[in-house]
Amino acid sequence: MRTLSVLRILTVSCLLLCFAASVSGAEQQSINLSLGEAVQTALLNNLGLRLSKENVVSAEGTAQAAEGTFDYQLAGEIGAGGKSETPVSEFVGADENNALWNAGVQKRFTPGTEMGLSWNNGNLDTDSDLYFFDPIYNSDLTLELRQPLLKGFGRDAQMADLNSAKTQLEASSYLVDSDAADLAAQVKQAYWELVFAHQNLEVLNLSLTLAQKLRDDTAAKIDAGKLAAIDLFQPESEVAQREQDLITGEREVGFAEDNLKLLMNSEDWLIPLRPLDKPSTEPVQPDVIQVYESALENRPDLQAATLQIKSAEYQLDKAENNRKPSVDILGTLGYGARAEDYSTALGDSFSDGDTRWQVGLSFSRPLNNSQAEGQYRQALAAHNKSKTSMELLKLEIKRAVRSTVRDVLLALKAVEATRKTSIATEKRLEAEQIKFEAGRSTTLDVLIAQQDFSRALSNENRSKVVYAQSLAELDRIQGAITIP
Repeated sequence: MRTLSVLRILTVSCLLLCFAASVSGAEQQSINLSLGEAVQTALLNNLGLRLSKENVVSAEGTAQAAEGTFDYQLAGEIGAGGKSETPVSEFVGADENNALWNAGVQKRFTPGTEMGLSWNNGNLDTDSDLYFFDPIYNSDLTLELRQPLLKGFGRDAQMADLNSAKTQLEASSYLVDSDAADLAAQVKQAYWELVFAHQNLEVLNLSLTLAQKLRDDTAAKIDAGKLAAIDLFQPESEVAQREQDLITGEREVGFAEDNLKLLMNSEDWLIPLRPLDKPSTEPVQPDVIQVYESALENRPDLQAATLQIKSAEYQLDKAENNRKPSVDILGTLGYGARAEDYSTALGDSFSDGDTRWQVGLSFSRPLNNSQAEGQYRQALAAHNKSKTSMELLKLEIKRAVRSTVRDVLLALKAVEATRKTSIATEKRLEAEQIKFEAGRSTTLDVLIAQQDFSRALSNENRSKVVYAQSLAELDRIQGAITIP
């Protein structure tokens, strides 16, 4: 009997696998998925990334709320009332009816200046002889100004919250980019794990096919009287074991699919995935210094950390300003008039009415100033923490760069080493099969050679996947999102 070569067996096995896949596809449709499609789907649908984007929306709300400090504040009031008292004399005790309608606007400006403009109107109808006019109408226009000189003075003090919020908003956008880069790397890792699971399943099918062939060849030799019946026990046991290994391999495919679908937030949980891409073995020789410089320049989380330091500086400056006493200049200017009808009162308030003004200085400061001092210490600690976080991040980036570059280079060497091993074990298996046909080898020797060959194929596939995964990590540590 002519011995089949391993290459021929591989070809036959592949045909069998393709046929099995076509049959399975007829029963249950599979989804062909490229690596680029997996990454893009995850970037669109991943729930964790969606939460990260909501942080941006929240930061936008915080910035918008901070802008409200400088909004115009409109106010209005309208009302009516009255009273009835038992008269004691013609001057004391009377019936009164009154009404009012007021409007105003307030505004704070970036130097800290607070302005208020109010327009107050009303009328009084009474039977008391104390009033010259009955009814009497009044109309007043008042302008009030307050300018801080120490606490709250200047654009920096007034814009601190807004500048801090805008900086945090920008930082949150960078953090979304950072999370997206992490997600892309995770998807690539999961995709290559699924590729390996499928490849390993093919190796397990091949291993089972080889064991079944050896069992059949052994049975034929027993029938021909060349071997004893006891020699069939070992091949049959090995076939059973490899059938169990195949079940485990199928389970691993399911686990890998679930992990990838989770990252993609896939809705098709019951439909199998079939990865289309294979890991590339094109050599990449990254330079540690260049990769580190690229990471420092492009890492979005590093950009976010820089902005968070800046945001903390705004809050620290504000807290330092709040330690100062409040010394404010106050000014009031008003015009008003009273008359027996509203139109006259309104007209006279801007011409022949009363004019009033007042200028003053106010001062206030808590004796211990505990609140301001405590808030300053909190702001100082937050600022120091943000700088320390930056230092820790740079240190972690440096470690990750060294580790990842080393992994890439070693993984590339492993690809070549495992390829050579698989070629050598294939030749050994072919030689062992020829010896077995000639009666110069045992079933155990052939089984060991089969196991070594299967293990070598699996290791070669694993080394290629590890290399692809290390390249994905190389992109991640540089803050890059590459979509094949």
